[in-house]
Amino acid sequence: PPRTAHTHFATCNGTHPPLFSVCEGASMEDVLVHLTMSLSSAYETNYQVCESASKPMQSLAWATQHSLEICQALVESLMKGAQHSRV
Repeated sequence: PPRTAHTHFATCNGTHPPLFSVCEGASMEDVLVHLTMSLSSAYETNYQVCESASKPMQSLAWATQHSLEICQALVESLMKGAQHSRV
């Protein structure tokens, strides 16, 4: 089954060494669960911005909201596919 490779992140566009990393060997299912939680948090946070931002920023926030919704649907589809392949 697919597993993760070591990947670092949080370099602030290369201005400093990475602060965090994804460990090698995590299962795809575990990764998808964590990705779902992270996307849900981003979705809910961004929704608050959509509701409270002024017009120019509000349009950008709604565009981000739609992108997050697409990502959530893709992850959900992967998780459903993984469940069906185990049955």
